[in-house]
Amino acid sequence: MAEAAQQQPHASPMATGIAVPSISDMGFNKPRHYDVEEEIHQKFWNPLYYYKALNQHRMRLNLPNPGQFEYLNKEIKTTMLTNFAIEGGRADLAKILSPNFQVMHSFQLGLPGGNPSAFEFAGVYADENTMMHGKMDTDFNLQARFNHALSKDLQLKVQSQLMTNDSQSMVQLEGEYTGSDYTANIKAINPSMVDGTGIYLANYLQSITPKLSVGAELLYQAPMPKVQETSISFAMRYQPSADRAWVAQTQGSNILTTSYWRKVSEKCEAGAELQMLNVPSQGRREASCSVGVKYDFAMSTFRAMADNFGKVSMLLEEKIAPGFSFLLSGELDHLKGENKFGIGINLES
Repeated sequence: MAEAAQQQPHASPMATGIAVPSISDMGFNKPRHYDVEEEIHQKFWNPLYYYKALNQHRMRLNLPNPGQFEYLNKEIKTTMLTNFAIEGGRADLAKILSPNFQVMHSFQLGLPGGNPSAFEFAGVYADENTMMHGKMDTDFNLQARFNHALSKDLQLKVQSQLMTNDSQSMVQLEGEYTGSDYTANIKAINPSMVDGTGIYLANYLQSITPKLSVGAELLYQAPMPKVQETSISFAMRYQPSADRAWVAQTQGSNILTTSYWRKVSEKCEAGAELQMLNVPSQGRREASCSVGVKYDFAMSTFRAMADNFGKVSMLLEEKIAPGFSFLLSGELDHLKGENKFGIGINLES
């Protein structure tokens, strides 16, 4: 019996239904370094691999959009009264003709300079994708703006002004792309295709963390043919919470501006701004510091600002009725001994 068992042949794998892989299927006919070379070719020497890996990492972080480069310190601009102060008398009358269109009349008296009075007429049209704004004064100076959203992320902007003084006339072309966690912008001011003169800017702002964003801006200007100048600026914004923000920004290699904004309470905001100028070629080294506060009352808004040059200013906006406001502005320069006073009304119907 033992001899019969030894002489009985073994069952073949095919007979038992077991599939036997071939030599080519097992990969023995390929070089041992095949997988390593393929990985090097597909990853390390392929730029798309790094681009995809970076995008996947950004998607995992889910970072917010940092906003626009030129509005990094937007809270300081609304707290300080630099853009709100008035001098002399001013009246702004606005009429809403439709949900998308309104016109405005502006009267100014007691202006410094050769023209003590001025009148401006303006019109604004806006819808979901387009905004058009234009105004003209009594000296036939025309200013116009046009913004149009080509898509959810891409916008085109055109701004121009035609002045009686030709040196002040300009046209600006702008394109802006808003990504999920970055903003890119390009501008061209008075571009000339004939001699290549003009001013060209490109900036990029990127969120690094949910609280930190950094960016840079490149400036190229050619005021005359064969005369070119370039400079680069850097910016950083740190916002640890919704009620405070730190901003640091350079303008070329000669100007550094830092600011701090804090929302003290629901009605009170405060901010400080420091600007340092260093021009060794001209022997200039200057610094200025400004502090400001904004307080919202039930029916009024008060702004005050002071700087290290002894200049103190304030602005009070009183909302007398819906659509009707009264403004009172004053500025006192202790070092120069100059005073400015302004009064105005805003009426909207």
